Amino acid sequence: MSAGATIYENGTYLAHVPEWHREDAPFKAGCIAGMLSRHPLIAKASVCEIGCGAGGILSQLQTLWPRASFVGYDISPQAHGLSAEFASERCRFVLGDAFEDRTSYDVALVIDVIEHVEDCFAFLRQCREKAEIKLYHIPLDVHCSAILRGRNAWDSVGHLHLFSIESALKTLAHAGHRIVDYALTSGALGSPIRCARTRVANLVRRALPDRLAARTIGGYSLLALTQ
Repeated sequence: MSAGATIYENGTYLAHVPEWHREDAPFKAGCIAGMLSRHPLIAKASVCEIGCGAGGILSQLQTLWPRASFVGYDISPQAHGLSAEFASERCRFVLGDAFEDRTSYDVALVIDVIEHVEDCFAFLRQCREKAEIKLYHIPLDVHCSAILRGRNAWDSVGHLHLFSIESALKTLAHAGHRIVDYALTSGALGSPIRCARTRVANLVRRALPDRLAARTIGGYSLLALTQ
C-alpha cells in the first residue's frame, strides 16, 4: 500500500495494538449495517473489506447479513493470523494486496485505513474500482482539543493524514468518488470505555450536537457511503 506499510508487516503495529482494535468491531459493524439499512436497494451479496485487520468487523457482519459472502484482505501476517478464527464457508481472509486480486464486489469496506496510507489518493482510486459501493470510515483527528494540546495521531496510532469533516469529504471527491450519504460516528461514545478521561469527555460529547463535538473535543469519525 505504501512505504509506511512495513510497520503492519513487521509486527510493530501489533506490539502497540495487541488486539488490533478488535474490541471496536461490534460498534463499527453496527454503524456499517445502520448506514446500509438507509439504502435498502443496494446489493450486498458480495462484500470485501480492504485492510480488514483482525477480522472482527466481518465476523460481526456474517451474523447481521446471513446471505452475504465476505472476503477480507490485509497485508499484515500478524493481522491475518488473528483473523483466521473468523473464517467460515461464507467468509475467507486473504494475506496480500486487495488490488492484486481482480475480483470485484457489490460493496467494499475501507474502515479506518486511508489515514494510514502514504499515497491516500492513489489508494482511494484503486478502492473506487473494487466495488460499485464503497463505505469509508475515517477518523476525524483535526479538532480544537488536539490542536490546542499540540497532539497528532502519527506517533500514537500511525495516522499519516489528519482529517476534518470537510477535508475527508473533499479527499473522497478528489479521488473520483460520488458521496451518496454520510454520518458521524463516535467511537468514544459507542465503543468500550478505556479510561477515566474518556468518561469525563463523554459528558461533554453528550451535551453537544455531534458536529460541534467533532470540531471541538473530538472522538468522532466520518462514515461515508460512495459510488
